[in-house]
Amino acid sequence: MVHLRRGACRELAALILLIAFVSYSATAAIAAPSCVAPQSVASFVQPIPSLSKAFKANNPIRIVAFGSSSTEGRGASSRDKAYPARLQAVLNAGFEEPRFEVVNRGRSGELATHMLARIERDVLQLDPVLVIWQTGVNDAIRKVDPTAFRDTVEAGLALMRQRGIDVILLDQQFFPGSVKVAGYQTYLELLREIGAAHGVPVFRRYELMKHLVDSEQFSIDELLASDRFHMNDVTYDCLGSVLAGAISASLED
Repeated sequence: MVHLRRGACRELAALILLIAFVSYSATAAIAAPSCVAPQSVASFVQPIPSLSKAFKANNPIRIVAFGSSSTEGRGASSRDKAYPARLQAVLNAGFEEPRFEVVNRGRSGELATHMLARIERDVLQLDPVLVIWQTGVNDAIRKVDPTAFRDTVEAGLALMRQRGIDVILLDQQFFPGSVKVAGYQTYLELLREIGAAHGVPVFRRYELMKHLVDSEQFSIDELLASDRFHMNDVTYDCLGSVLAGAISASLED
């Protein structure tokens, strides 16, 4: 057996405590994403009050990812590579307590009206603390009247907020064909207007993806599936990580 003098024992104990503290601090922080996002994307201006309350109370947190194919995970190599799964993994890696559960309720090809029709079953009945509502791309492509789209989104927000559920709106993806879609930019601006009018954060996915290309972190082909429309594993991972970071930052306010 090796015997240590009293002073050496104290030094060793202090070293162990220091290592433990560093290890805990590392696990308490959200891991750096595989991409670098602009500040306008990486944080929210609006608060997320119900989520913050649940977090401070150390309660389990259920998040529903609600949307169309980008939520379901079209273009990903497997279900666990879609953004909801990546979001859950990064959040749970960043905090010891509480544990986060992200439920995927994406359905390919849906318009906002389709989502509104299933909001009771796929959102409200799950009793989430937070909903991330991805919408707009199919409505823009199918030329749904912007006023009708706005009315639908506001009706959905009202239903969720009446139940005390926080909402983050997730806007459209950036893809080469978007410049040919009449009204695509109008829908981007419309979601931001809705968010500002109702105090709801909007995660700027379009801006994130465009920034990744403009900053030469990735080419557009490296961010999209073979159809050059849906995201791939790289982009889903980036989206999940950056979104986790923005949510994490809101919990520290």
